[in-house]
Amino acid sequence: MSYYFIAIGGTGNKILEALVYACAADALYTVSPSGAREPIPAVNALIVDVDASCGNTTRAKQAAEHYEAVRSAFAATNVPHKGFHTVFNVERWNMNLAKRASSVSDMTLNHRRDRLLSESLFSKTEAELEYSEGFRGHPDLGVLFFADVLENLSDLAAEGQPDELIAMLNRIQNELENGQTVKMMLAGSVFGGTGASGIPSISRYLRNCFSDYTDRFILSSVLMLPYFDVPPAAVDETLEIVVKSSTFLDKARTALQYYGMEGLIRSGEEDTRGLYDALYLLGLPRDAFVTTRVYSTGSQTQENDAHLLEWLAARCAAKFFRTGFRGSDAHNIDCYYYQWHSHVVSWDCFDDEAVTYHNAFGGLMKASALFFCECYPTLRACIRRDDRRLASTVNYWTAYFYDVRRFGASQRAQLEKLIDSLYRLLAFYTNWVWQILRTLPPTLRPEREIERRGRELFDVYHRLVDAQAETLRSKAAPSAAGDGESTADEYPRLRARLDELLALVGGSAFLAILQGEKALRTDKLEAQRLALRKQDQQIAALEGETALRADPSAVRQEKTRREAMLRAYAGMEDRLALVNADIARAVEKHVADIPPSLPDEEPSGNRLFSPETVGAMHELLRLYGIDSSQRDMQAVEALRKTLWNTFPRTVTQRVPDRRTAAQAVAGLGGGSRTGSGPQAAFASFTAALLSAVMEEENV
Repeated sequence: MSYYFIAIGGTGNKILEALVYACAADALYTVSPSGAREPIPAVNALIVDVDASCGNTTRAKQAAEHYEAVRSAFAATNVPHKGFHTVFNVERWNMNLAKRASSVSDMTLNHRRDRLLSESLFSKTEAELEYSEGFRGHPDLGVLFFADVLENLSDLAAEGQPDELIAMLNRIQNELENGQTVKMMLAGSVFGGTGASGIPSISRYLRNCFSDYTDRFILSSVLMLPYFDVPPAAVDETLEIVVKSSTFLDKARTALQYYGMEGLIRSGEEDTRGLYDALYLLGLPRDAFVTTRVYSTGSQTQENDAHLLEWLAARCAAKFFRTGFRGSDAHNIDCYYYQWHSHVVSWDCFDDEAVTYHNAFGGLMKASALFFCECYPTLRACIRRDDRRLASTVNYWTAYFYDVRRFGASQRAQLEKLIDSLYRLLAFYTNWVWQILRTLPPTLRPEREIERRGRELFDVYHRLVDAQAETLRSKAAPSAAGDGESTADEYPRLRARLDELLALVGGSAFLAILQGEKALRTDKLEAQRLALRKQDQQIAALEGETALRADPSAVRQEKTRREAMLRAYAGMEDRLALVNADIARAVEKHVADIPPSLPDEEPSGNRLFSPETVGAMHELLRLYGIDSSQRDMQAVEALRKTLWNTFPRTVTQRVPDRRTAAQAVAGLGGGSRTGSGPQAAFASFTAALLSAVMEEENV
């Protein structure tokens, strides 16, 4: 059995990063006939993203590389250890972008008919979008690109050109010819650009490539439906392509309709037309969306926050890899939805794997806390500065690194590189957990202060627009103003409160509120337009064939009602115009750059990890990343002390761990090294670290 995973687009690579930590936790496993869990030997992953510099892609690949450095040290020394048993090979498909047309305009430059067709299908901005920047949420551009790339793939193979996808296909072909079963999963979103266009294109290509091996080639996909909002773009949408949350649901609906019309799920083992053996759909209801802290449409800045659903997507991949889909297990060919059975986020949400996830992922977090507050600074000082006095007082240095002083320069460099890989992997993991806790769905956690103030700001702005519209109306027609004086009094009070709240929640949140108000006002205006149309039809009917039988007073009454509706419609237009003007001013004045004064980055309350501990780890890592000459060492020591003291509460459970940080360090030094050299020292220490922090009786 061999296992493959293709991460498509930014969301696919966020799931790929989650898979890295699943491998570290041994969460990818099969179940033996005796019921024992056996980690999957290896997963071969391929990154598919035209945006070569995408931050999420880079982060996933770097996390995988540091994971492999740690795992390889374990494998080379045969040190018994918890976690890190699955080989995780990651390649990136380069797609020969340097030799391809850079955009739709470039592709159709010398073909008049194609150019005319592209001009009818795409705007000038869309047609000139560089493929290397990603598709900016436009799957129509991606479909055209992938059709061209996959169509020419056979030519590359014939020419012997190096290509990562071709190499993967050849490896799969050899495995199938040798009688092996191959499981392949694709992952990405259906509401963006690269994922929505790449998943169906590549899936059909793979199914066609291995159509003779349907008994042993098992294909699946995890499709991410909308599950978050993006901050509103602070740019002119007429000049630049922007991604808008308001289009996510329509895009996802269109994509699923397209999938459904083409025969999405195989009806059984003998079905040669169906696409997938298993499909996993993950998404959230609209009221559970959270707006991402940082969002970018592409390039190095696209390093968007991790989300709980990507962790669940990795769990779907694990489920697929250990499930049978042939013979007596053919009934598992189906479409799957992840059902949430709780109103809180806790380890129990992982159902039958709750204990496993608590011990494994929780153990990784405790290992990170202990490593950052105690081991990393000590090891760094002992290896780099050869601090023998400190080394002689540290039990784990004596146990595993006792002969480092006899290492040559290359051996010291190798050991330092391994320690650095462990540091970076645990830092990636800590940052990933911090982001997941921060982006928990608002329906599954306590409301934060900044969110409460944001709701108040939305209400204040809505009332402010009404007050402003009434004030303008009273100036234009004083006799129709009604309560104009009270409105005039209310306006300055609302304006002052808006300015106070804007300073608290920040300009980016206010811009989002403006966009939300625009959507609300637009919907109301459209509803009123439809109501007017129906009123006109009713009046026309009364004045038409039934005029002789109609009551004249009824006609007058309906016309009077229409006039009132027209006045209301005009008022709605005025209010929408005010909102549009405010949006234009906000963009022009760069309101989005105003930072919030309320904290907007703290982890949310949950029943997985301690927000205090995770927040302290995140801040400590930030300080570790600052040049030592500018680092606030008092803050560093305070955070290290916080992690030391809160260690028993790092992972949420019925009662705190009985094992304190001091006891864990004592246990860490109680082992002995297996083998010689840098890898043996590192592997023995890391295995002891993982063992010292994992307490399994207290879930």
